[in-house]
Order: sequence, then structure tokens, then C-alpha cells
Amino acid sequence: MTTIGLCHYQVGGTDGVSLEMDKWRQVLEKMGHEVHLCGGELGTAEGFLIEELYHHREDIERITRNAFDRLTDYENEEDLKAEILELADRIECGLRAFINEFSIELLIPNNIWSVGVNLPAVIAFARVVRKLRIPAIAHHHDFHWETFRGMTPTCAIVRSMAQEYLPPDDPLVTHVVINSLVRAELRQRSGVESTIVPNIFDFAGKPWCIDEYNRDFRETIGVNENDILVLQATRIVERKGIELAIDLVRELNESNHIEKLQESGLYNGRRFRDDSQIVFVLAGYSEDGTEKYLDQLKEKIKRAGIQARFIADRVASR
Repeated sequence: MTTIGLCHYQVGGTDGVSLEMDKWRQVLEKMGHEVHLCGGELGTAEGFLIEELYHHREDIERITRNAFDRLTDYENEEDLKAEILELADRIECGLRAFINEFSIELLIPNNIWSVGVNLPAVIAFARVVRKLRIPAIAHHHDFHWETFRGMTPTCAIVRSMAQEYLPPDDPLVTHVVINSLVRAELRQRSGVESTIVPNIFDFAGKPWCIDEYNRDFRETIGVNENDILVLQATRIVERKGIELAIDLVRELNESNHIEKLQESGLYNGRRFRDDSQIVFVLAGYSEDGTEKYLDQLKEKIKRAGIQARFIADRVASR
């Protein structure tokens, strides 16, 4: 048995990385290992908190903005470096405490050495691995160079950090990516070899069904039994293109589609009645400073004249 530390900026949420960590945890525990979570924000999970790990802290967001967008909040790059190293010291201290408290033998950092939205964490994890000689499996879900992020270092110091740590080429670190495209690009960019472990569902698991816990779900979120729910299961982030889903729901509400539904009924035999509605349900939460985007979606929903429910506060990872 190995005692494993699963680490991320945040755990216990409904974002894709947290959900994948939950799957890994279940599999590792079935294999007989002991698994502990560590994050900067714990959500609904039990875990070890290192507050400086959270990538949406004001100081971490300021560092990321100045490191990859425009260097404006510091006198020079040396001042930026000084704050990065100061926070790296604090994260390293917390990570050592986590390892000591649970006797961690293997670290599995998720996206920490790939996304680059918390440079102090990038350095702290590399230091701990090297100083304590503790092995790590670096699980990369996406990388800072990918188009939707478009993160380019603003100065020489950040370029040097990115080359050394994003990701680190270290014999103690095994790299895992989610598809063959990023494996090839990672090899081309840095010479780092990786193993593919795709994100998948447990198709052998029990089917999702109505039970005593969720039986009143529709009533709780204010929809009727014969309403159709169109589920947006992602976080509310601009790059998800959620406005297209609003267009879809608006189109489904056109009279010709409603008439067909009333004639044929729903897939499970229920009738689509005169008082039935097609409701857009957003289960994910808003992050990455997307309050403006959230407001834009709400305005578009209002103009489209469709019914919508924002239920992130009612949905957990399980």
C-alpha cells in the first residue's frame, strides 16, 4: 500500500479536474492505496488546505496577469520574482506539513505543472519533490500554451520559470496527459515523454436513477415533471460558448417544434402538455472572473424569452 497525495488548486468541486481526481481516488483506493486530498479550496471534500494554492486569490491572479499578460503591477521583473518566491516558500511549507501529517509517499499534482496559473505552486512542488526525493505523477489536463489560454511570458524571468517547471523534466516525475495530441506536442516542445490516461466514465458503474435522495430534485429547482430539461453541465466560462446553448433552447421553443413534441410526446412516454416547458438548466459555477459573462448570459436568456435555472449551489461532485 502507498499513501498518495492528490493535489490541485481546488478540490471537491464540479469542475472537470476535481471530478477526474475523484475518479482517480476511487480507483486508487480500490487498489488498496490510502489517498488524501490537498488543495487551496476544498469545496465539499475533506482535505488538507493550503490557501496559497488557490489560483483565484488576489495575489496569485495578480502574479499570473503580470507574468503572462502585461507586467504593470510591479516596478520590474525582479519585484515580480520576489513575490513569486515568497509565496512559493509558504506553499512549500504547507506542502511539507501535508506530507508529514499523512506520511505521503507519492504526490499526484493535477495541472499544477502544466497550466501555469499559480507560478509559486509550480516552484514549490518542484522544490519539495527534489528536496524530499518524493516521486510524483504529474497529471496534465491542459497546458498553458493551448490556444484558449494563450499565455505568453512577459519577461525573461517568467520564460525561465516556464522552461524549467512547465513541466519539470525530472527523473522523479512521471507525466500523464489525456490524449495523443498533447503527448506529441509536449514531446516536441520540451522533450518530455508522457503516458496517456484519458478522461472517461465508469461504464461498469451503477446507472444513475431516481432514489430517495434526488426524488424531489425537479420540485426543488422549480421545474415540472413533464418539462424538458436542457442541461449545461460545464462551468460558466466564456470559452464554453454557452450562448449557443441559449440559441438552441430558443429554437426548440419555436411553435413548430413544440407542436411536434405535443404530438409525439417525450422519449419515456410522458406527454408534453400545453403547460410543459423547455428549461435551460446550468449546473456549473461561474469562475475565472466570469461574472461579466454570467451577466451577459442572463441578459441573453431574458431577451430570448426562455426559462432558465442556475443551480450550481445545489450540485456537488457526487
